[in-house]
Amino acid sequence: MFADIDGNTHHYVSYGEGPPVVFLHGLGGTAGIFHGTMQAMQQHHHVVAVDLRGHGRSQGRGKFSIEGWARDVQKLIRHLELPAVTLVGHSLGSLIAQELASNSPDTVDQLVLVGGISYFQPPTCDAYRERAEIVERDGMDPLVDAWLEGAISPQSHATHAGMVGLLRDMFLRNEPQSYAKSCRALATAPRIRRDEIGQPTLIVTGAHDRSTPLAMAEELRSSIPVSRVKVLPDVGHWLPLESPGVLAATLLEFLT
Repeated sequence: MFADIDGNTHHYVSYGEGPPVVFLHGLGGTAGIFHGTMQAMQQHHHVVAVDLRGHGRSQGRGKFSIEGWARDVQKLIRHLELPAVTLVGHSLGSLIAQELASNSPDTVDQLVLVGGISYFQPPTCDAYRERAEIVERDGMDPLVDAWLEGAISPQSHATHAGMVGLLRDMFLRNEPQSYAKSCRALATAPRIRRDEIGQPTLIVTGAHDRSTPLAMAEELRSSIPVSRVKVLPDVGHWLPLESPGVLAATLLEFLT
């Protein structure tokens, strides 16, 4: 399905019945990373996942920013005429989810941050700017092997070869200019007033997550008033693909 929002065509998937849950993927991802989790939740919830601007099958005109993506998501929620939603954000999507929860509390009823980002130190921001320059110059191929090595846990690399191959393909299918703009948006992410986030918040992290490790999850927990951390074993940063059923069970428990 597609919706026109501010001059861009956005792709999304939507099915199931019940209270709405909206999923936001991470940098270089698509709505498809949540397919397994959404399938497991559709009997209890109306589940929606969107390809963010410049990702997947959504167009990528204009400048990218955390605030801009949050406006896109808010307008899609209004387009679908949804009541207040549970917003699930993975990685980059977790920043967008925090931004929307903070600035539009009537839109977001509950918040789930998967591989959640609090903030990045300057060296990490510089690394994202360098990544943007590389893909603009040479495309996605020079980054894929190092990216894939750190994306998932060693166990997933050893036991889910098919998933690893599809994850590799998803990364390489990113349009380099859009990916570069996304990297720069992440490097310049705003400081969000997390102490003003009033929604009950679940922070989910993989035990082998090297991108947003447990220390970052605990930092989020300490700054969001009503929040708790759940650690999933044997998975890394892209846990929605590594363990979709366990993530679905974790979300359903939180929402019950």
